[in-house]
Amino acid sequence: MKKCSLLMVMALACIALSAQELKKDTTVRFNQKTIQIVDSTGQVTVKVYGENQEPFAKVYEGVFSDGKSYEKWTVIEEIGIQLPFITKSKKKKDYRMEPHWAGLGWGFVNITDRNYTINNIAGVSLKSESSNEFYFNFAEKILPVFRNHLGITTGMGLNWKTYYLDTDQYFRETNGVTGLENAPAGVTFNYSRLRMLYLTVPLLLEWQPGFGNRQKFFVSAGVIGGVNTMASAKARYKEGSTTRYMKEKGLNAAPITLDCMAQLGYGSWSVYAKYSPFSIFQSQKGPDIRSVSVGATLNF
Repeated sequence: MKKCSLLMVMALACIALSAQELKKDTTVRFNQKTIQIVDSTGQVTVKVYGENQEPFAKVYEGVFSDGKSYEKWTVIEEIGIQLPFITKSKKKKDYRMEPHWAGLGWGFVNITDRNYTINNIAGVSLKSESSNEFYFNFAEKILPVFRNHLGITTGMGLNWKTYYLDTDQYFRETNGVTGLENAPAGVTFNYSRLRMLYLTVPLLLEWQPGFGNRQKFFVSAGVIGGVNTMASAKARYKEGSTTRYMKEKGLNAAPITLDCMAQLGYGSWSVYAKYSPFSIFQSQKGPDIRSVSVGATLNF
């Protein structure tokens, strides 16, 4: 029926151009449509209106003159005229978000236990003001899950954690078990530290509320998986005028770690807090101590 309507319009236009007997102004009704044909000098105008709307809606207009034509269609579903080649398809909007993982960060690091006691855990006492972590996150990606306000962030990074002991002791592996050894008699350490390096991969849920057209404020939370790539202990002391070191590597560090992280930021800056529910050493092969840290990040 739609095709018949279109053919009827075209036929009437052709008749108006070729038949001199046709009146200059003609109005006909066809299939609940009103068709108006206006013949002026060298030009014929054809207009089609739908009759089942108030006021009548124009769905077609054609101007034919000297072998040239101009046609304009209005797609109106209610009156039953639709042309497939001009029907607009609704395109899904491509939402984009800016992730907040890549960047440089620094913070204070400490140790805790199952009861969330800070420091002095399992005989390990740290210099809280000196113990720190540094990280460099070099890759990031975010997947929007709700418009451009909520997304899942991932990426990769490197995380160095350094724990400075507050006693004249150092970490050492003996008979397959890592523990603290006292400094040799008469030796006072300049420092004694434990350092670990992790390759990290985050999985964070990030929220970016919109204030006007700006989305500088953000909150994220989730977990950060880590693969231990290096663990070493080092103590430095003086023997007369000679500087000496005591070094250990390996130390039964846990090969896989997991940190829970929350982050709050604005623009390129953010503050964070992290807590690991697992020991930094393998079970039964070292002190049961977990990492906790707070710090700031400069995002790229």
